[in-house]
Amino acid sequence: MKRHPLISKRSLIQGNSTNEIVKKFIINVLSTGFFILSSAVTLSAADPKPEWKYEAKLLKPFWQGDTIEGESLLFIRDPKTGEANASVLFPMKKVLKISNSTGDITYEEGRDYRWNPGQREIRLPKNSRINSQTPDDLRRPAGTQKYKLTHRDGNGEIFFGGKLEYHNMQTCITYTHDPIDWKGIVPHFNENALPRTIQKLRNRQPVSIVVIGDSISAGCNASGWAGEAPFQPSYPGLLEKNLSEQYQTKVRVTNPSVSGKDTRWVLSAIDKVVEPDPDLVIIAFGMNDSAGRSAKDYQANTKAVIEKIREKRPQAEFILVASMLGNKDWIRLKHELFPQYREALAEICQPGIALADMTSIWTEFLKRKQDWDLTGNGVNHPNDFGHRVYAQVISTLLIPPESSTPETKTSHQPKAIPLWKDRAPIGNDQFEKSDAKITVHQPVNGNGAAIIICPGGGYGGLVTGAEGHGIAKWLNRQGITGVVLEYRLPAGRPFVPLLDAQQAIRMVRANAKSWSIDPARVGIMGFSAGGHLASTAGTHFDAGNPQAAQLVDRQSSRPDFVILVYPVVTMGEHTHKGSRKNLLGSDPSPQLIELFSNERQVTAQTPPMFLAHALDDKPVPPKNSQMLFQMLQTKKVPSKYLELPSGGHGLNGYKGPMWDAWQAQSLDWLAKLKFIPTQKSQN
Repeated sequence: MKRHPLISKRSLIQGNSTNEIVKKFIINVLSTGFFILSSAVTLSAADPKPEWKYEAKLLKPFWQGDTIEGESLLFIRDPKTGEANASVLFPMKKVLKISNSTGDITYEEGRDYRWNPGQREIRLPKNSRINSQTPDDLRRPAGTQKYKLTHRDGNGEIFFGGKLEYHNMQTCITYTHDPIDWKGIVPHFNENALPRTIQKLRNRQPVSIVVIGDSISAGCNASGWAGEAPFQPSYPGLLEKNLSEQYQTKVRVTNPSVSGKDTRWVLSAIDKVVEPDPDLVIIAFGMNDSAGRSAKDYQANTKAVIEKIREKRPQAEFILVASMLGNKDWIRLKHELFPQYREALAEICQPGIALADMTSIWTEFLKRKQDWDLTGNGVNHPNDFGHRVYAQVISTLLIPPESSTPETKTSHQPKAIPLWKDRAPIGNDQFEKSDAKITVHQPVNGNGAAIIICPGGGYGGLVTGAEGHGIAKWLNRQGITGVVLEYRLPAGRPFVPLLDAQQAIRMVRANAKSWSIDPARVGIMGFSAGGHLASTAGTHFDAGNPQAAQLVDRQSSRPDFVILVYPVVTMGEHTHKGSRKNLLGSDPSPQLIELFSNERQVTAQTPPMFLAHALDDKPVPPKNSQMLFQMLQTKKVPSKYLELPSGGHGLNGYKGPMWDAWQAQSLDWLAKLKFIPTQKSQN
């Protein structure tokens, strides 16, 4: 399908008078690639620029609490009776306000509308001042519009609103309702899903976010985009304002989104995405892809975008937006693709990549309301209410719920310690400056065991929240000292992470007395690519140099035990290709592949190992753990393999029964091997 680039021109003409005449030629690009030129608008330079007023309640997730703010409706009038009606999302307890979409007219109950408690329908009497339309008002004869928006029933075309036509036909309602349970449909906050971004927000550090998407992300049909009341920004602007207000820090959202584009196009726009040095990239496509792109190709394009961004910005985290639904009556869209796209995105998610599922929410919306209640243009854009829902969903992934229960103190204040004093080795007697470090989390009531924690990240980044400090706090609750290792990224220098892991083990043993640790109970744990590093440390070690001047250099680098959770193990056929490329380079030798395929490096001296892996892990196939476990058994190394039936990579985002299972069983395994006392897990 041929697509046109975004055309958006705004020219400022300076006159000789005291007024500036701003002549705006606003090009509204429809998602199919067509465009329409709106009429000119003139503004006086003396007029203040209108602004939308931020109110936290407008961006509070609609599924929380008992009040819906400004839900949109479009009343449909029966031409014969003159009566009109529309439905809200939830049965109403009390109607607080009904107004027009611009917010300058508030309507009166009885005179303008009627409703019954416990119902979702609102009715308009004949003489109501509230705007209403007949079904025919929302149609146009075939061939009379610039765009061929053929209705699925063949009876003419869907009326297209290039600016705020639907906004001006719609009405807003605020009402109370009984509590709702939309679990499984709406998102929830998980600080381990986007740990780096959330940590920066909590620390009130500046955060850079880039939104890249199609016309929805470009802001089409938001009132602020169109320059009319109530001047609400589109969802990227709402997100920026909400995060800035909630965290009281500087959040900058850069939005190079272009109307009419899809996942294939963004592959050519990577430089624009990485230019603002984003901490978080929001990728929001699907509406234009749904004209015919398969879910497989959609997923492949999205994966390629993430990979290309991470090549230039390894620390970037991602939110993948599964799009709202378009109008099911428009024959252009293939509606069956939307849930397929959502599932394709869900399969990509892992630590550092989260899903904002608008598809499921919009599906539920359309069970209760009509598309014309929610649309901004009649076919494939949200209105102001929809843009707020987008912002609410994405904000939920980044802002914790208001209420939280304080935990019993089980940890001392963590201590960050540089891994290397002056310079760090990179192999072959070469050195570099390094910011590698360990963060020591000591328990209040320790049992003497310690575990070095290697976060994952594909050897291109580090998921230090979910697979680092969060794990350390959990270990502290079990009386175990957790030591988070922020190792150097290899960038094709394969020995660099291993040197850091070995140094971390030596440092823990060298400081065992002052840290209340038994040097004979020092293990290592790793997740994903961090699991590869942990298994490398468990198969490549030495006894230390007893003649060394420094105490740390005299220590053994052999861990006493190893725990691997959905680990990369092999560099062969079943490896995670991104991890192998980052570790070994693009064209590694067979000898290097052999050396870092840790299932091939097991000996009788290999320390005991516990492995956990989900059968449906697609990024890192369970074959990695299976091959290692088989070799451990062959060499009679004490080992256990927990094969989980589901959970994928990341085990459902570090929560639920699969996540709990590996934690409980690993503790039980450690207790049986006498590394820790038998105890009840404090998950």
